[in-house]
Amino acid sequence: MSEASLNGIARQAAALGFVNLRGDASDAAFAAAAARSAGIALPQTPCTFTASGARTAYWLGPDEWLIAMPAGEETAVEAQLREGLAGLRFAATDVTGACVGFDLAGAHARETLQKASPCDFHPKAFPPGRCLQTTFAKASALIAAHAEDSFRVVVRASYADYARRWLADATAEHARRG
Repeated sequence: MSEASLNGIARQAAALGFVNLRGDASDAAFAAAAARSAGIALPQTPCTFTASGARTAYWLGPDEWLIAMPAGEETAVEAQLREGLAGLRFAATDVTGACVGFDLAGAHARETLQKASPCDFHPKAFPPGRCLQTTFAKASALIAAHAEDSFRVVVRASYADYARRWLADATAEHARRG
């Protein structure tokens, strides 16, 4: 089994950059400037995300978002946010070194997530477009439903090896069954 694919269900995501953004979403000037600067509109509905091109903005709380992008863009995005939001109350922090993403896809992806978390990942409870912060095999994680059976799990980098090993073990039964 390669590190790239964990039993055909999970794989470490392509290299990603992450910027954590905090600010007042009810301030129209903040929301507009953040969208212009980051190149993506911030979701306003709890536990949802927006996607535009290769960027995704995940709602983490009423005043907090995690913006994911291809690795290498995070420094420019953070600088653009700082410039575009100057004069407003905000915080923009490159957290790329602190986050690792895994992608889960296929018929057994939801079952694998259910093993890892007490949350309900049934399609009616967790449809595409939803995200949430929860525990994932005892680690803190952000889990997002990108499509019907396609999910992204973002964990702290310090838990990446643990998450990789847990996923390999949790998905092994499906690989044995074929």
